[in-house]
Amino acid sequence: MANRHTRVTEFERDVRAAVYHGFREKGWSPSVAELAAILGASDAEVGAALRRLGEEHALVLQPDGESVRMAHPFSAVPTDTLVTIGGRQWFGNCVWDGLAIVSLFGGTGRLDMHSPATGASIVFDVTNGVVNGDGVAHFLVPAARFWDDIAFT
Repeated sequence: MANRHTRVTEFERDVRAAVYHGFREKGWSPSVAELAAILGASDAEVGAALRRLGEEHALVLQPDGESVRMAHPFSAVPTDTLVTIGGRQWFGNCVWDGLAIVSLFGGTGRLDMHSPATGASIVFDVTNGVVNGDGVAHFLVPAARFWDDIAFT
């Protein structure tokens, strides 16, 4: 079976890096216009790069095909996984991604979410990579099927 993935260009890597920089600094992905200004490129060039990165599963785009929804582990839309580190906040796509965000920023932080079964609040405090809290992470979708509907997964 041939590999469906092809090599991304240097410009596409630069676009992806700028998206991650935006998440790191602002908690959100820059818009196409902001990315274009940062990179000295046109909106069309940035839009095409984002679509390519989406095809390669390097990013997940909104249904409009122009703006970023996810750059794992970050979510550009509010989710039920709120990550707080040193007074700053990000949204993760799930508990797994929330823990990844904490890890990316030094291993100490807090995840606030709710039980999908009961709606009860769930809090995980992470200190130096050690997770404290009551709860179980359960993934309903097998990993091999995540990209069938990554927004649901």
